[in-house]
Amino acid sequence: MNQDPSEKKYIHGYTATEQERLREQALVIERPIYDFIDFSNVTNLLEIGSGVGAQTEILLRRFPHLQITGVEYEARQIKKAQENMEALGFGTEKVRFIQQDATALNLDKTFDGAFICWVLEHIADPIRVLKSMKPFLKSGAMVSITEVLNSSFYTYPCLPEVMDYWDIYNKYQISIGGDPHVGAKLGNLLHEAGYRNIDLRSGGFHLDSRTNQEKNTVFTYWKNLMGSGASSLIQDGLITDSQFKAMQKGMDSLRAMKDSVFYYRFIQATAYA
Repeated sequence: MNQDPSEKKYIHGYTATEQERLREQALVIERPIYDFIDFSNVTNLLEIGSGVGAQTEILLRRFPHLQITGVEYEARQIKKAQENMEALGFGTEKVRFIQQDATALNLDKTFDGAFICWVLEHIADPIRVLKSMKPFLKSGAMVSITEVLNSSFYTYPCLPEVMDYWDIYNKYQISIGGDPHVGAKLGNLLHEAGYRNIDLRSGGFHLDSRTNQEKNTVFTYWKNLMGSGASSLIQDGLITDSQFKAMQKGMDSLRAMKDSVFYYRFIQATAYA
């Protein structure tokens, strides 16, 4: 779920390449997220910011009993999500997508669970989303949220061409109304929105020479993630094409180093309506 493109920019864009990256990203980071999510007692799940259905297909694979309603603002993402679900054999009896602003929901049913992943970082006022969905959650409904904490990103060795780019990337996201550190605030946001039994955990990656294959995969994934914002950064005059290429070269060199380290944490929250 993203803001209206005419009002707010979306750092990653909506290109076909980006739509496919979202699916690839979801698979790379699936285990650290979903090994700590259990929707086995949920039947009707509300997914906020369903995008191209990258998380939706994982949810349906891991919890095939679910019926999912995905809410997404951008029509291009919904079209792609419907195509992806059809290709996977999921019909409207299993998943439907609704085009709405998640800060002002108007839904036709209630749900016994809700799921948000990598969405609130793009919202100027994320508490409005949490408050907006609450009337459509049954009492005791389980809510699972996974969000970024971009200040935790660290590599060894620390390359200026990578870290300077990352700093510009995150400052840009803030300037267009997002919050690249929103994960740290999930407890406060859920508490203020009236949710109960809030539990937080930190997940992510700490990869080194012991796990070279996974480290290589994650370095590639992260390079593509950083690159997804490059066109916006270049268009707004915040970086040059040379800086973008230097970041990519730096990430490639880190991936190739046997003793390099990749470290990143995200935050997961579980709460109840």
